[in-house]
Amino acid sequence: MKKIFKPSLLLLGIVALLFSCKKDEIDTTALTDFPPGIFSITPADGAVVGSGQNFDVVVKFVSGSVSTLSTTTVKVFNASGTEIATKTQGLVGTADSIVVEGSTFDASNLPLGDYKLEITVTDTKGKSLSRTTNFKIGIKPNIGIIGSATPTGWDSDTDMPEVSPGVYELVITLGSGAVKFRANDAWTVNWGANTFPSGVGTQDGADIPVQPGTWKVRFEFPSGAYSFTSAVTYTSVAKDLYLLGSFNNFQGNNYKFNLVDNNTWVLNEILLKPGDLLKFSEGPNFMGNNWGDNDGDGRAELFGNNISFNAPEGEAYYKVTFNDKTRFYTYTFVKYPSIGIIGSATPTGWDSDTDLNYEGNGIFKVKITLSDGEVKFRAEDSWSNNWGGATFPSGAAVFNGPNIPVTAGTYDVTFDRANLTYNFETAAGFQDVGIIGNATPGGWDADTDMSGNGDGTFSLIVGLGDGFVKFRANNSWDVNWGSSNFPSGTGTQGGADIPVTKGIYFVTFNSITGEYSFTPASIGLIGNATPGGWDTDTDMIEGTEVGVVTLNITLTDGFAKFRVNDGWTYNWGSNTFPNGTGTPGGADIPVTAGSYTVKFNVNTKEYSFE
Repeated sequence: MKKIFKPSLLLLGIVALLFSCKKDEIDTTALTDFPPGIFSITPADGAVVGSGQNFDVVVKFVSGSVSTLSTTTVKVFNASGTEIATKTQGLVGTADSIVVEGSTFDASNLPLGDYKLEITVTDTKGKSLSRTTNFKIGIKPNIGIIGSATPTGWDSDTDMPEVSPGVYELVITLGSGAVKFRANDAWTVNWGANTFPSGVGTQDGADIPVQPGTWKVRFEFPSGAYSFTSAVTYTSVAKDLYLLGSFNNFQGNNYKFNLVDNNTWVLNEILLKPGDLLKFSEGPNFMGNNWGDNDGDGRAELFGNNISFNAPEGEAYYKVTFNDKTRFYTYTFVKYPSIGIIGSATPTGWDSDTDLNYEGNGIFKVKITLSDGEVKFRAEDSWSNNWGGATFPSGAAVFNGPNIPVTAGTYDVTFDRANLTYNFETAAGFQDVGIIGNATPGGWDADTDMSGNGDGTFSLIVGLGDGFVKFRANNSWDVNWGSSNFPSGTGTQGGADIPVTKGIYFVTFNSITGEYSFTPASIGLIGNATPGGWDTDTDMIEGTEVGVVTLNITLTDGFAKFRVNDGWTYNWGSNTFPNGTGTPGGADIPVTAGSYTVKFNVNTKEYSFE
């Protein structure tokens, strides 16, 4: 009845209008006489224009047929409010446009910042419209997605087209693994986070864990917001699915499933412990249908009882799968929570944990230097789950057990979460240790290897700049040492970056105790071609260039070498003159008589006599 009534009223109104007005009495002028309007503006309001891009300002107008377009003025202002371009132009008809050429305001050379457009348009009857919009000149990169889940892995990006200013989208098939977003095929600017299927990426954030499937991926620049929406339509009984339980007071949307196949819902990772109660729900607050398990047989019933979680691995992270057609559900073990060691014997005392590295199969390990004292193991930096024991160096890990007594030393510590045992094995040090940091020749990208002395200690002659360094083992961050002390101190696992000042240093490091020192070193030139012969060095002077020493000297025909601290422990030579690269203990450098500026680079071992 309702659907018939409304069209009937409309029909009666039209009939009344036709009978009450003659054709020439209808006000067609009013129907076609409206103020001028702005149809589109380029750059759009809020748009980001790439730095260095040559662009025009384009504004398109519309108006009615009675009062057609007449004139327009467009002004461009920079961030300080200074007018950098203006253009006034006559317009005709009901649709016209104006172009302010980029060449008139040197568009390609505009500095980064905010810009403003002021637009005024007038019609032939004097009606006008004014509008102010804003845009930015910014770094507008190419955006790509990269990672082990993509077709090209971590080797190359899959570019994402820009579908609107600052919005990039792509349909892509992903496998199991992780991804990140990055700009211009480089790691200088990249975004990541630990949430899926949506989140806000941050600079150098975590790898984004993804599930296999074909996804419509959306990324917003510069906010870093992203989303993965299934590009494949699956059938399902439930509209959405959430896991509600005692871990979230049976409410909230933190644990939302993804539909990955027909009727198959997956929650990638959740921390569960024995005794947790849970249900599957169509809504985050029990709106719609929900499923529990009356029989505890792994098959849920509509509006069934709470499910009591239990699994042989105990408290851990699990993947949860639910089929809303068959109602079968499963838990798949993913990983144990993080395990740390804490106590008066550790570098950070009872204040904070030193995390152990997960090796798989429930095994956690770390190499750590301990003092006389006590320790315990605990999960997730919390006392809710902790283990102790009465014996050392090995024993059974007892839940809420006593503090473990330890004696000072450097240990390879093992904690077996599956079998609840621990072991402290005296460490022999590392075979490979390097120094890394923005003060080193390789920056934070590459280690400068130190020479091992065969007893767990290492040494190095190196030129450093002002900045920070750390020591690490095996060219990896798994084991690294740092401290806030300089020029000597004791590094702790994962400790602070060590602040250093520019200079040439003899660096020592003990991988067993963590002790280190930076001792200033002098570089000298020695040989029968020098004034001091083979008896006395002529010291060289470090200049402004990191690691480079120079010397102005008159030499005779003969030989020379470079060495450290007037001793032969560290010396370099070669058989080439006047340029070359010295090798440790290398040949004497043949020299011809003359006055020279001698340069030697401690880091590259390159030398020159000019």
